[in-house]
Amino acid sequence: MKCGVCKGGTGRGYCGACVQDRMCQHEWLSNVVQERTAQVAQSGWTADRAQQLYEYQTRRLQARRARVAELKARIHEREQQIAAARQWYRELSESNKRNSVQQLESNTGLSTKQEAREQSHATQSALERVETTATALRADRLVLTSALCTVVGLRTVETDVFAGVDERARLFGLPWPGIDDWRKFPADYINACVSHSVHIFSVLSNYLHLQTPFAVVKRGSRLFIRPNWRQVDVREAALSIDDDRASFVVGLAMLFYNIAFMCHRQGVRVPVEQVADAVENMRLAVLAQAEPENTARTRLPFALDIYTVVQEVMRMYADPAHPDADLELRSRVHDELRRLHLCDDAVDSVDYEDDNWAII
Repeated sequence: MKCGVCKGGTGRGYCGACVQDRMCQHEWLSNVVQERTAQVAQSGWTADRAQQLYEYQTRRLQARRARVAELKARIHEREQQIAAARQWYRELSESNKRNSVQQLESNTGLSTKQEAREQSHATQSALERVETTATALRADRLVLTSALCTVVGLRTVETDVFAGVDERARLFGLPWPGIDDWRKFPADYINACVSHSVHIFSVLSNYLHLQTPFAVVKRGSRLFIRPNWRQVDVREAALSIDDDRASFVVGLAMLFYNIAFMCHRQGVRVPVEQVADAVENMRLAVLAQAEPENTARTRLPFALDIYTVVQEVMRMYADPAHPDADLELRSRVHDELRRLHLCDDAVDSVDYEDDNWAII
């Protein structure tokens, strides 16, 4: 019900447009149910077979939950070992500094060199202990995140159950929209995909102990996202297409930026043209933990900026048949960026080309 009359709290009525809209939705759902019923009948599935499969999947899920709990306990133990090793390393470093001063003052010659070698050996041993514990923690996190991917249907191996259906990445069996599908798919489908991706990303970032640039906030059944670095005058963008379209475009860009940042912290570089493929990017972040050489790449600067991601999302919703609507949405998105303090007010009075409208 989209009109103002049918949204009223009292004296609610149903206009002709809303009734027609509901009839169209009912007809579409009826056709979907008939198609699914026909597919089930052709595939030869029975109620007993479905019940057996359900019980089997339930047992598998329970076993995986038990495995996840066990892995969480192991990770907690590893984290405690790392904290203890770091504390021991700090104490050893302070002791080394004090001993160095004493050695310089005493000028004991050979004994000083011998003690220096012993201290250097102890420092190297401490570093090796920290590295060993960090490697073990990384392996445990890989097992935990891989188990999560298996539960939600995020393919991490080529033998996935959906591998023969199509090449699309999936979450809970739901195909992720392609670049050209965001404008065509129903709003409920898009909202479901975004909600699934937010849920899985939140769990992964928690497993990886990652603080993201933007924070997701849940209010009731609705999701919002806001800058994580602001403490005063904090504004939020919507993660539901039912709200303002411009706010959803900016919120979706912030979510994609978070996922690309998580990939960067795991040593994976996400190209701009791939930033909207959120499910594939999360899969790459999980697989990257099995490659120790990616650790060196995390020290490189994160070159992606939010304005580039916003432009990429705008291209997903571009409609060549309605250029005026695109210009209006472009202007509203720019105002939304200013409202969220993501746009530099110093360039608000500058006239710039369409291709560079959001670049500062």
